[in-house]
Amino acid sequence: MLPKEHGAYGQISFPLIAALAVAGPSRAGLLIVVTMLAGFLAHEPALIVLGQRGPRARRELGRRARRWLMVSVFTAAAAAIGAFFSMHAAAWSLAVPFAPAALLATATVRGTEKSWYGETATAVACAGAAVPISLAGGLSLTVSAGVAIPFALLFVSSTLAVRVVILRVRGGGDLAATAVTRRAALGLAIASGLALAVASRMGIVPASTIAAAAPGLLTAAAIALRPPAPSRLRVLGWTLVAISVLTTVIVISAARA
Repeated sequence: MLPKEHGAYGQISFPLIAALAVAGPSRAGLLIVVTMLAGFLAHEPALIVLGQRGPRARRELGRRARRWLMVSVFTAAAAAIGAFFSMHAAAWSLAVPFAPAALLATATVRGTEKSWYGETATAVACAGAAVPISLAGGLSLTVSAGVAIPFALLFVSSTLAVRVVILRVRGGGDLAATAVTRRAALGLAIASGLALAVASRMGIVPASTIAAAAPGLLTAAAIALRPPAPSRLRVLGWTLVAISVLTTVIVISAARA
């Protein structure tokens, strides 16, 4: 019943760890963590129930998956409601992770969660949870955005970069799709760097946000420019985990400085 996509464990955990480390635990913050983790645990049983893991898995694991799914959804819903009423004036910030999560749920039902928009929705939802958790801990919106943005950029840009690696070889390779995705990854890296510089200058985000986002953007750009062989996907995965750890350390250190 646990998610099979190993990279998703990093996406769900690092922003939560960083936000709790920076803002400290709060009732609303912990409820948001429960909501995110319960939603994460609902993913695999949902795929089984929908038949997207194959008819055999649905036949043999369907009953167990339905129970797991019901418990996960109920837990997520109850925690989300509790977080909403605990957030008071900052309750609006729950839309930051929940809106892309709703898009992801729709994509999952349609069987398109592995599309570019499904994977982007996953990345933004996981990173976006840092915003309400940080606000619930008493941090300003500027600092809260400074916690979430580096992870969002890291996850989205690395998702695009990994898609470049896969598109080059899947089904014999798709040169057109590979070129488009490469341009998207490089364009995101360049545009994000410029936007962060302007936002920092205007005081919208802390200057440290640039330093926290730089490792992820540079790594994604390097992967898109010189994609490794598919046989090195495991090494690539661990490299992205290391970059996620580095991003987490920078975010926490900068917020506490």
